[in-house]
Order: sequence, then C-alpha cells, then structure tokens
Amino acid sequence: MAVLWSSATALTTQTAIDNSTEEFMGTIDLLTSLQAHVQLEIDNEHSTTVTDDVIISVYATVDVGGNFDDVPFMSFSVTPAAVALERMSFIVSGVTKFRIGALSTGATDTYAVGGDYKLRTT
Repeated sequence: MAVLWSSATALTTQTAIDNSTEEFMGTIDLLTSLQAHVQLEIDNEHSTTVTDDVIISVYATVDVGGNFDDVPFMSFSVTPAAVALERMSFIVSGVTKFRIGALSTGATDTYAVGGDYKLRTT
C-alpha cells in the first residue's frame, strides 16, 4: 500500500513568545488521518546569543469541539544553536486532535514559532 500525504498546511506563527504565556499555533485534526508530520520553525527574535530554551508541548483531546487536556501528552525543550531561524520535526499519531504550544524557559529570549504540517492518510 502506498503512503499518501496531504499538502503542507501552515501553522499560525506566534511571535513574542516569552516565559509568561504559552502560545498556541493551531489545531491539527487526525480524525481521518493516521499521523501528522510537523515541522516547526523557531526563531530567536532579538538577541545576539541564545540563553533560554523553547518548550514545545502537545495537548490532545477526544472532543471534536476542542476540550484539550490541561497537561501535555508530549513535551520537549529545544535549545536553538543560533539566533537565526531553525527547523525541527516530529511526528504525532494515536490521538483524535491535538494542538501545539510554545513557551520560553526564561525572560531573556523571546521567540517566533510557526511552521507547517502534513497529514498521512494511508
């Protein structure tokens, strides 16, 4: 069986991500798909050095209306190697719907985070 992927869909780019409020980049529906390949773009907005990490969290829901979990089922931190935009990918499967949040670990750096995703349909 051939693996089929949808066209790339843009996530909503969030800017000025700091350590006070988690910002969300959209909701991805896997109701009729097997998995999502997400490629994030993370950019340090203003600094000449990178001090703080970016925490990426994935929240699931079984509610089509979007009653998301309070605790992420997947979370990881990224330490950008440079001030320039960097890309990183991950796969999500086994949930009905999810959203992606981003938060800086400190008050020194603010980030812009966005990207794209594709859905695997077969």
